[in-house]
Amino acid sequence: MNKETYETELEHLRGLFKEFGGVDSYTTVQAVAIFEQIYKIESALGLSVAKRDEFFEGICRIFNIELINMEDYKDRKIILVPNHVSEFDGLIFGSILPNMMVVAKSDWISNPKLNAFLDKLFTLVGLVRKDGSSGMNVLRKCIDHLMEDGGRAVNIFVQQTIADIDITKPEDVASGACLIAKKSGADIIPVYCEQASVDHPTRVVFGKPMEIIDKKDFGAEWIKCELALRDSISDPVARKPVLCEKHQKPISEREF
Repeated sequence: MNKETYETELEHLRGLFKEFGGVDSYTTVQAVAIFEQIYKIESALGLSVAKRDEFFEGICRIFNIELINMEDYKDRKIILVPNHVSEFDGLIFGSILPNMMVVAKSDWISNPKLNAFLDKLFTLVGLVRKDGSSGMNVLRKCIDHLMEDGGRAVNIFVQQTIADIDITKPEDVASGACLIAKKSGADIIPVYCEQASVDHPTRVVFGKPMEIIDKKDFGAEWIKCELALRDSISDPVARKPVLCEKHQKPISEREF
């Protein structure tokens, strides 16, 4: 590792966060600039951004990630359903395991410069929020991915947007993971992730598999699991996410 170069590039990343107003709301152009900077830091660490495991190692170094209660999912089909509090959650959960499919907002999928970074690491499937046909297409792709040889894990941000868990209501939580689990036999794994930070620990806590329940009850049960996982973080207690004005609004009041 070139420590001097690493520290210089990390400081540049801090500068981009400050310039762009935090870690939770970027244009696709800004996201490309951020990703390019992350690649420079990974290079300074002597890691290959073309190798998923090395890339994730670098992400853990940059954001001080601590994995808590993460099991060996090698021989299991799983659906990760983490909370969503930064623009880096997709990178974290997309690269945390091999053969990952991440459900993402459609404008990430349609940007070729972003895809040039992300396609090397995991499979992306785009969702047009509040579009029923898009939602059904995503469900089918997730089921197919979990059922095929080599397909193992899917990540779904069930809040469908960046939001503090404290302003999330059961009706805000998408229940598609229930159908995917029933059709594929995959376990639904709740995960609580602190907001990504280069200056503080970013703790990622894995819960036990959720029961496959009626979709009308999924939102309330998911929130219950997330709050319990957050409350399990101690010394110090979980950081409250710092969100932009848009992401501070109740989810039901937003225009996506």
